Amino acid sequence: MVTLGVLLLLACTGLVGGAFLLRAGADDPAEPVPATWPSTTTGSPPAPDPTGSAEPAPQGPQASDFAAAEITDLNNVCDGVLYYPQSPKRAGKAPHPVALLIGDTPGGQRRQDNGYYYDEGLSKQVERIWAAEDPKTVQMVACLDRVSTGATIRKCRYDDPKPDTLTLLKATYRLRVHEVATGRRLLDKTLGGDDQACPYVVLVGADKKIYAEVSDRSLLAALRNLVKR
Repeated sequence: MVTLGVLLLLACTGLVGGAFLLRAGADDPAEPVPATWPSTTTGSPPAPDPTGSAEPAPQGPQASDFAAAEITDLNNVCDGVLYYPQSPKRAGKAPHPVALLIGDTPGGQRRQDNGYYYDEGLSKQVERIWAAEDPKTVQMVACLDRVSTGATIRKCRYDDPKPDTLTLLKATYRLRVHEVATGRRLLDKTLGGDDQACPYVVLVGADKKIYAEVSDRSLLAALRNLVKR
């Protein structure tokens, strides 16, 4: 609707006349509101799941891809790093061949004891049972580690290659026996160093200390049932 404003002007100059000025009103229609269309934006990709994590590293000894090549490889079984599925299991009829590895120093490489079994006999057949040289025939590995030392037992004097005196100390050992093919523990036993005589031959360290060892008799007694039954 348009509202008209009228302005009437009269001028008297001897004549009567009029003029009309017309002004348009302000009630014009409002400007149309622009149309709003649905957004076609799909949004950002979903964030990755913050709870996701890498697969945990496997725990415990792992199966070796290769057969043991040397007797010293069986240290991996002692240390709980590897076992050797290619080796024969401790199963079937006795005897069950074993290799004895002795650790003289904590964390050091163990060495094979090739002479502890002599009370069982000296034949090659006996050797293959108690101190086999071929790791592929060994069913069990016995791991003997010195775990603590004690008081002085005595002084041991040696003359070759030059006069020297060493201190013989008490010692305690841990004997563990594992099945080579699976790593399964068959025995875990503490043994005292019951051989307290001065050894005939020794390896001398800078501290000039030597340690009582587990006697051959005690080792055979600990292993006999596992080997012969």
